[in-house]
This record gives sequence, C-alpha cells and structure tokens, in this order.
Amino acid sequence: MKMPEHPVLQYRWALRDGKEGKALVYYGLRNPPRQHESVVSIPSFLAEALNRLDGSTSLDRLPQAVRESEDFLHLVEQRIVVDRPEQRKPSTAEHKRACVRCVADDHLLPGLEFDERGVCAFCQCYELAERDGGSAGPRNQVDDAELLSIAAANKESRFDVMVLCTGGKDSTYLLWYLAKKLGLRVLAASWNMPYTNETCRRNLRRALELLPQVELVERTLPWNDIRAAMRAQFGNVGVPCLCPVVAHVLFFPLATEERIPVVMQGVEEVQLAVMSYVLRNLRPGKGQSKPAPPSIREQTLQFLEMVADAPEPADPFSMTADFINYQRSIRSILDPIYAPFNRMLQRARLDESAFLPQLRRLRTNELYGTWSEVAELMHKEMDWRMPPGQKGLLHTSCRIEKVKDYCQYMRFRNMRSTYFPQSIVEVSAGVFFGLLSREQGLKEVAELGYHHEPEVMAELLGDLGMGEDDRKTHGEAVYSLCNCSEGLRGDHER
Repeated sequence: MKMPEHPVLQYRWALRDGKEGKALVYYGLRNPPRQHESVVSIPSFLAEALNRLDGSTSLDRLPQAVRESEDFLHLVEQRIVVDRPEQRKPSTAEHKRACVRCVADDHLLPGLEFDERGVCAFCQCYELAERDGGSAGPRNQVDDAELLSIAAANKESRFDVMVLCTGGKDSTYLLWYLAKKLGLRVLAASWNMPYTNETCRRNLRRALELLPQVELVERTLPWNDIRAAMRAQFGNVGVPCLCPVVAHVLFFPLATEERIPVVMQGVEEVQLAVMSYVLRNLRPGKGQSKPAPPSIREQTLQFLEMVADAPEPADPFSMTADFINYQRSIRSILDPIYAPFNRMLQRARLDESAFLPQLRRLRTNELYGTWSEVAELMHKEMDWRMPPGQKGLLHTSCRIEKVKDYCQYMRFRNMRSTYFPQSIVEVSAGVFFGLLSREQGLKEVAELGYHHEPEVMAELLGDLGMGEDDRKTHGEAVYSLCNCSEGLRGDHER
C-alpha cells in the first residue's frame, strides 16, 4: 500500500460531529461492496490531524502516532485519504462523468463512483440484485393471482382494494388495471392537495366517468394548516412537501374501518430504487444466511409505525436519516390528524387478530413495458392527459415537483444530506430496467428541477409567507435555497 506524500481527504468526504464522537461522512455513493460504508467513526486524535489536511502538509509532518495508527492506514487503504494529485475535482455541467448503462452522472449526483467499465454505483447495485436471482425490489409486491385470491376471499367489505390516487400517470394506471383489467372492487382515495395540478384533477374525474364501478372519497385539510405545515416542514427538513405521508394518515384508518384488505398507491418500483436495491443489498456475514423477510402484515405495520412515530435516526448521517426526519417532522407539525391512525396501529399491535389492510405494490417493472407505452395506453383507455407544457413522464401530478427536485439537489450538493436527489435516481433506474431508452432518459433529466431554481418557487415562497430573509435564516431551508460556502458546510453542526 503506497502512502500519500501529501495526504488529503478524497472529494465529498467531510469530518462531522456524530452522536458518539467524530465521524467521516461520504456525500455520494461508493462502488459496491462499500456502498453502505458512508459513515466511518474515527478517534479524536485522528480527527484533529485530518482537520488540518489541506493537501500542502507532507506525510512526515503528521505525528508518528497518526501515521502508524490502524485507523489512518485503513483510511488510506480505502482511498478515503489520498495523495493531493489523486483528489477528485468537482464536476461541472460541461465536464462530468456519466454512467454507460443509465443516465446518472457525477454532476447531478456529486460523489457518484464508477467502476472500471464506466458503470455507476447504482447500476452496480442493480446488477448485484440480478446476479442474486432478482430477489431485490419491494418485498410487498403482489401479482394478479394473489390479488384475485384476496378478492375471492373478501366477504367483509364492499371493496377489494383502496387506491391512493392523484390523477397522475401511475395512479391512473393502477385504477384502470385493478378495476377494469382485474375486475376488482376499488375505492379511490384522493387527498386534494392544493398543489395538485388541474390537469390531473380532471384526469381523476374522467377516470371515474370511464370506471363507473369505482367509488371516490376525497379529503382536504384547511389551507391555513397546510400553509403553516409546509412552511414549518421547509424549516425542519429543507423540503416543503407533505405527500404522501398525509394520505397514509388520512386514509389507512378509513380502509381499516371499511375492512378493505389491500391498500395500493401509484408508486413505481424505480421510485423505491434506493430502499430496494441500495440499502437492502446487504450481504450476510460468512457462514450466515439471509434472514427470512417479515410477513406482509409485519411489513405493513413497520411502515405505518415509521409514519406514526419514527424513532430519531440512530445515525444522523445515514442514507435513511433524512427520510426518517421527514416523517418525524410531519408528525410533529400535524399531530392532531394522527389520532385515528394511532388508534388503528395500537389495536393492530395489541391484537394480532385485529384487522389491518395490507400495503402492496404492483410489479411495475414487469407490467409497464415503457413509460411512453403506459402514457399512450392511459390516453387510449382513460383519456389521460399530460399537464400543458410538461414533457417528462416521471412525476405528472404536482405543480411543485420541481421544488422538491431543486431542494433535494441543493441539500445534497451542499453536503447537508446524504439522501440522494430522488428524481435522477428514479430516471436512471428506469433506463436500467428498460422503462425508457437512454435518449429518453436524458430528455427526462433535462426536465428535472436541478438545473436552476424553478419558476414556481417564487409562487410557493409567497404562499408560505417566506421572503428573502428566510433564504438565509429559515432553518434547513438555508441549505435548500442557497449555495452554501465550503466553510459553512464544514463548520455547521447538526
């Protein structure tokens, strides 16, 4: 192992204060099998030395105890500490490295690693799943035969399935597939969020006209409550969104009361790519076998308990920490609406025989064909239409979707979060799994809200009562709305 002459931390590694001391955190995705090793605890004496490394200090100027320590040697071996000429430089829109299999690149995803073939770390995770027999993917997937079997045994409800729908491409497909193709009794449930675009509201109304056997239930929250919640959410976690958490809280108790056996939502497999293929790609230790997955009931309970009362993240810098904090923040802001949801969960935990709907997902990678084919099918079958001026097919129902894109991208770029900007991951996964071509994927990426602050941001900030001062002072929104300096990123403690 060659020691660096002028040691420096590799690009996108940063020294942070963890719960139990100092840690090095990687803001990116490492090549497998190290994709999970993004947080490395280090002793204080080593942290003090690393904090002084700027590429100008020679190796022999470091204390001998540091140079010879196992922790330092481990960092060198893993290429976390490198020689100054080997430190990667930030990519730009003009000079970046793109994956040869998908459309992910290290400009929109800083810190994304590639193997010797030019395949990105995400695609390597998908390849591992394929070599393992395709066992990855959402565990709660369901096929036609199982859905029909559940419906045949359902004697206690007027409905076989509740669909959480918005009028977007995916939830419209789900309504059509379950109600028309499979002939199930469907209750459509829609949280009438103020920022749902009018085109998708009309799509939902036409869907009900074309599927007259489908019943609809809608819920709203007072606009004052939504506005206050989104403003608080912006400050708490840097993203103003409340979906789909509020829909789960509002409609799962109703599904339980109606004894509907299955709840589904229009979420594609590729939208769960990080959870299903990256975070679940843990290999058992030597001599150990993979544990059996929990039952569908237990999976549903675990998910709903995360929505209801997620514990504080054990590691504030893990890939899942932002997801957990997102759930916790909404709970703290909108606590009064959780009462029926909490009672439902308490009954289900105390009594294993208590009724609880199953949260299930379609095998969209198998069913869809391609995104364009789905859109064409829905236009033919359901008179489904795209919002005016929109070209991308990934997210079609929300007017402020690009705000989410932009905020996630800025927080990741500013090294405030290890949670990847989701839309670029979803499009890239779509290319890998054949839902769209690479050329189509690049067009989708061009439509995402990463390239500049979206125009709708000004309207949203005005709605939320946020002015120019809030860009610099409103909690986590600072890291979503400003290009923070390196010094701020490095010194600010969570």
